[in-house]
Amino acid sequence: MKRIVLAVLVLLTASLASAQETYSINVGGTTSNRNSIVGQLELGRLQNNGDVCTRAALPSTCTQAQVCTLFQIAGGASCTATDAIAAHVRIYPSSTAGREAFVANELIRLRAPDFYAEQVRRDAAALAAFCAISQANRDALCSLLGLGAGCGACNQ
Repeated sequence: MKRIVLAVLVLLTASLASAQETYSINVGGTTSNRNSIVGQLELGRLQNNGDVCTRAALPSTCTQAQVCTLFQIAGGASCTATDAIAAHVRIYPSSTAGREAFVANELIRLRAPDFYAEQVRRDAAALAAFCAISQANRDALCSLLGLGAGCGACNQ
């Protein structure tokens, strides 16, 4: 089975530490299934590149050098991928590495804060539900966990 290995640099927020992790996504199964997944990533990469070129008022086939020059990114026509990513003007190459970078920088990195925000929302809802039950029930639940009465969770 084929595997596409993704190197992912996830930056959640300035207050959270960054981490570099490697994930394997099994795109096994039929050849048409693998081609469909790769095709979808390729479509996303092309759309992203086209959007960057459009923002720069360049043809949809523009190059990284053209975009970096127009947006005055450090290094100009020789800007690094890191500089282009930081400026949100990366043109991803048509290759496995280009698709992997596209997934890491445009799909995962952009959604990671949404995942964190959703977890915060769920935690707040769980705390609100816990605090809405009677004091006696809170005390009983906390003592089951070996904590003091009420756990102090609703005192904030």
